[in-house]
Amino acid sequence: MFNKSINVLLENKPAYRYNQVLREIYFKLTEDWDLATSLPLSLRKELKENFNLEINGRIIDSGNTDCLKAVIGFEDKIFVESVLLKHESGRNTVCVSSQAGCVMDCLFCTTASNGFIRNLSSYEILAQILFFLRILNKENKRITNVVFMGMGEALINYDNMMEAVRILNNKDYFNIGQRKISISSSGVPEKVRKLADEGLQLNLALSINAPNDKIRKSIMPRASRYSLDDVLDSARYYFEKTGRRIMFEYVLLKDINDKEEHALELADKIQDIESFVNLIPFNGKGFYSKPQNKTINAFKKTLIRKKINVTQRYEFGTDIKAACGQLISKFL
Repeated sequence: MFNKSINVLLENKPAYRYNQVLREIYFKLTEDWDLATSLPLSLRKELKENFNLEINGRIIDSGNTDCLKAVIGFEDKIFVESVLLKHESGRNTVCVSSQAGCVMDCLFCTTASNGFIRNLSSYEILAQILFFLRILNKENKRITNVVFMGMGEALINYDNMMEAVRILNNKDYFNIGQRKISISSSGVPEKVRKLADEGLQLNLALSINAPNDKIRKSIMPRASRYSLDDVLDSARYYFEKTGRRIMFEYVLLKDINDKEEHALELADKIQDIESFVNLIPFNGKGFYSKPQNKTINAFKKTLIRKKINVTQRYEFGTDIKAACGQLISKFL
């Protein structure tokens, strides 16, 4: 799908054609250009030759029925994974990948085992969402939320990520509200500040995973090129510019970052930031392991005692390796 950029394809066409074409794809959910009768026949033929609407994807069902994982392939035989989370409230959230593999190489993350393959284009990002939207549309349901929490560091692929965000938010296309879109990052301070200056109401999640630079460097060697203090300063800036409360994601690793002293140090570092901590018990395999429930609860209680708002990530899709940090690139 999308073997030529729409922007390139339409560069010599009247400006209004761009909106018409994108409405066919993202609003009308057209799957065959022959059915796009609002467009002239010559353009439909050109689109059919250069912008295939078929999405090369396969669904992996969760036994818990609250989660669908998709493996999606692109023209160059690169594959990514995306997840649809079905909430009891009626919300339908797509967890989307922004890169094939990931450039950050965090040691506890399965995605990092692929290494970095390449950035995804905005249309490849949107294809993941469109894939699930076509499924939901058959049930008269829509996608309500999008989170950039799949494979990759979204802020490193900044321009493509932002183009996708603007199309998602556009009322003529997906029409997903800014506050229903969340960007997750391991913390790239200059890009966090740039995002703050966009003038949008996007949610920001920063995956810090440690209360100090020593531990952070040991588990996130590439992300630690930015000091934790700098990452937190960029979070303060983001809140000042947007008024949006920051989510700090914290993967709990047994005997690494899960002790009371770590909770106390974390609380001290973020107490002046309008935020909450989302605890994510480790769900992978290998060198690291998940703390016992009593340790998780003690960590949580320590933060609460220090007046830090805390949530714990519900483990969607662990049975199909669709939970946090479990997505990988593989063949269909």
